[in-house]
Amino acid sequence: MLINIIEKLEKIITFIIKAIIFLLPLFFLPWTTEYFEFNKQFLLRLVMPLAMFLWLGKMAWRQELKFKRSILNLPILLFLSLAAVSSFFSLDKFSSFFGYYGRFSDAWLGLLSLVILYFLLVNTEAANSYEKIAGLMKLWLYSLMAAAALALLSIFGLFRALAADQFSIMASALFNPAGGSSFGFSLILTMAALALIYLLINFDLKRVGRIFFSAGLILVLFIITLINFYLSWILLLSGGALIIFFHYLFNQFDYKKLLNYYLLLPLGVMALAVACLIRPQINLAKFILSRELPREAVLTFGQSAAIAKEAFKQNPMLGSGPGTFAHDFSLYRPKELNSSPVWQIRFDKSGSNFLEILATAGLLAALSYLLIISLFIFLNIALIRKIINTKPPLPKAEFNLLAALFTVFIVAAIAQIFFLTNTALNFIFWLSLGLLMAFCRLNQPALFKEKIIALDKSAARPKISWLVLFFLGFGWLTLLGYEIKFFAADVIASSGDSREQSLGLAAKLNPYRANYQISLAKFYLSRARAQAALAASLKDSQRLERDITQAIATAKSAAQLAPYSVAAQETLGMIYRDIRPLASGSEPWAVQSFNSAVLLEPTNPVLATELARAYLNSNDIFNAEKYFIGALELKPDYYEAKFGLAKAYLKNKKDNQALVLLSELARQVTDAEVFYELGRFYYNHGEADKAIDRFKLVLSLWPKHANALYSLGIAYEARGDSQQALKYYEKVLELNPGNEEVIKKIDNLKQ
Repeated sequence: MLINIIEKLEKIITFIIKAIIFLLPLFFLPWTTEYFEFNKQFLLRLVMPLAMFLWLGKMAWRQELKFKRSILNLPILLFLSLAAVSSFFSLDKFSSFFGYYGRFSDAWLGLLSLVILYFLLVNTEAANSYEKIAGLMKLWLYSLMAAAALALLSIFGLFRALAADQFSIMASALFNPAGGSSFGFSLILTMAALALIYLLINFDLKRVGRIFFSAGLILVLFIITLINFYLSWILLLSGGALIIFFHYLFNQFDYKKLLNYYLLLPLGVMALAVACLIRPQINLAKFILSRELPREAVLTFGQSAAIAKEAFKQNPMLGSGPGTFAHDFSLYRPKELNSSPVWQIRFDKSGSNFLEILATAGLLAALSYLLIISLFIFLNIALIRKIINTKPPLPKAEFNLLAALFTVFIVAAIAQIFFLTNTALNFIFWLSLGLLMAFCRLNQPALFKEKIIALDKSAARPKISWLVLFFLGFGWLTLLGYEIKFFAADVIASSGDSREQSLGLAAKLNPYRANYQISLAKFYLSRARAQAALAASLKDSQRLERDITQAIATAKSAAQLAPYSVAAQETLGMIYRDIRPLASGSEPWAVQSFNSAVLLEPTNPVLATELARAYLNSNDIFNAEKYFIGALELKPDYYEAKFGLAKAYLKNKKDNQALVLLSELARQVTDAEVFYELGRFYYNHGEADKAIDRFKLVLSLWPKHANALYSLGIAYEARGDSQQALKYYEKVLELNPGNEEVIKKIDNLKQ
């Protein structure tokens, strides 16, 4: 009975491990605001603690706690603990533990789940033989080949019929189930390609298996070529060199057979990588699809390093907290970014995962992570040397399995230095780490001595173990309850039935995220704008006032919940800015909110311009000019700042400076508002003819521009042309029926 229960528990744990290996790269759901990372993290945090709980239950049932000691146990626990401490002292604790909204992959709970996966691979029967380890690697490859097939169908537009369906994301040319990043998917497929090459040249495969994996390699390389990401080619080149090195390290060089089958395949892949690196302009997607696939915007390594350096100076030991890179980016955003095409993007991921760990988790966590990688590489190099010198040698298939997993791990580790990471990439890192340590456990059992803690030597121990198990189970169920609640909140928030009700309910179910409240505040503001634009006879004043009040209250709540969120402060500032014509006294609050946003993102010219406008609306001309000039120092070609500065100059009677700016803008852009301000300038300086010309230019772009029509009427009236003046006043009255001032002017002209 006891043995039967233990065996069943072991089988369930093995099934969970196999299921997560196969499902995670493929898993996505269309019912949440973000389809990939959120759902993969939910899956990980759902099943891996369950597997751990079952393993502990098996130990308690057996009345002994057994686990393998290894050189990596302490560094991994140290890294996990330091990340937890950093999360506890984080600027945004919820994002640190549950993941930053939209990305989610930096969650500490996700890291814990991956560490559990590693621990179970080393300590359970799921990977207790070379055959099982190879089977798990093949299972992972099956999953990635299926993901590649789905991505290929999407690239060729075979999912376009789903464009109006819940699965509309699959109609995108960049869809892949492994995550939202095409470059990240290319890196994942690079690791899969290297593993497939090992399988084809070094593993004893049956004919069907060889055909299947050959087709998989062709598919994977084809998609990598379509995406054409330079780092994938560098890693393929490096990985191919490792394949050749390991093959001949074990088999010895045979100079008479250098161009045999074992060398041709990796050499061919390396040649493809070299060709694509030398001639990146040759794009296979453009040739086959008659279009290039969209390129992903990612921070460069240099930009990431500059941000990490400043964040490190601020808090070197613990960082800003896992999942808070968006805050670091805003605060230390490089000024040079304003001259790039991606200057308006607010990046929430570093271009280097290692630099992100340094910035967000601190020096100690980054060093412990490096220690894990360094010790692991040292252990595997020592193992390879021992295998080479062992007589009789290790069977060829087993050495090749070691070489395949080690190559995947090395490539995964290098990718983390030069690129951002997501759940699928993190999963590969910890999966290859766990499978390799399981391999080392089989080959060097002396390094993995089993620690056994008996639970039946006294009456107290079994009771304590069951009590501990009970509290762990209760803790997992509590966490699961919160996870389900947060999942439901996101599903409801993404539903389109009633934005007010869905976002309001989402904010109640998950009151720890400011994002739902920010979206709800924007909804109220949008509804208030629509109501304000209605004719006076149709306008519901009470509803308008209610929407304004709710927009302010919700945005304030979001700003209080996330005091370091630029988006929250910016949204509050937008609300105060837009309600200025509807509610008196909002200008100082707009200044305060935009000022808070600028402090959180000081090199953003948009925020500096918005703050300058708020000062201008408050008649604080000095500060308005200061921040408009500051915005132009950040981005000299920023139109909004230049136009705003011209208006500030006009208001401050600096007419010559205003004219220079307005004339420069009129030459650069075709904008009705610029021509309108020029018309006003000329009219105010007694040049009615020039003013009329500019106002007519406005109407050529915007025929129903009421202010331009009214100004034309005034200009013609000043010139003594009553007939033309009357014509334009009547057009204004058509747009604004009941306008008493216009009616009075028309009556005067008709007398």
